[in-house]
Amino acid sequence: MVLRPTGERQVHLVQGAGGPLGGDALSLDVDVCAGAELRVRSAGATLVQAGTEDGPARWATTIRVRAAGRIDWAPEPTIVSDGASLESWLRIELAGDATAAVREVVVLGRHGQRGGRYRGAVNVTVGGRALLTQTTLLDGADPALAGPGGSAGARAVGTFLLVGAPRRPSGCGERSGVRWAWSALAGPGDLLTAVGEPGAVGAVLEAVSPG
Repeated sequence: MVLRPTGERQVHLVQGAGGPLGGDALSLDVDVCAGAELRVRSAGATLVQAGTEDGPARWATTIRVRAAGRIDWAPEPTIVSDGASLESWLRIELAGDATAAVREVVVLGRHGQRGGRYRGAVNVTVGGRALLTQTTLLDGADPALAGPGGSAGARAVGTFLLVGAPRRPSGCGERSGVRWAWSALAGPGDLLTAVGEPGAVGAVLEAVSPG
């Protein structure tokens, strides 16, 4: 994974090789200084594939935003191929007056696939106090997780976390290929969750994301 500055306040993640593959372990630390702003994007989707090593691929990201700083995190979707497995950890530590916009999309499989297994943990603190602790577990080959009590056959799950913004979005909705809902958090944040087809999920999240 290569970091490429693509603007005064923007960095793109660029994959220098295929994967991640089973057995890979990747980590990324992001530190936004006081009063600074950073946009993080990716040059393309992340395709997780089965590897020759036992065990899942692992990806740990830690983001720290100092006083009055801002992070805008919106990489392209993560696609978990058939037979692949990914464990992801995203930890975000915000100062009390920092702001964040965090968008993530996970897609089960490429076109025509059921998709592999994904476990994603998110932990967000503001001023040292917990704001959000959530774990998402998806598996296209597991009847329970892919059934009515899980993703209900949907291939994509997307989330958009907004912290420290003056507006308080709310509501829910449904249209062809996607359902979504806002959840107010016990603190200065709101979480949008969308479930459905990849393109429709992406459109819902794009509509509320910063420009």
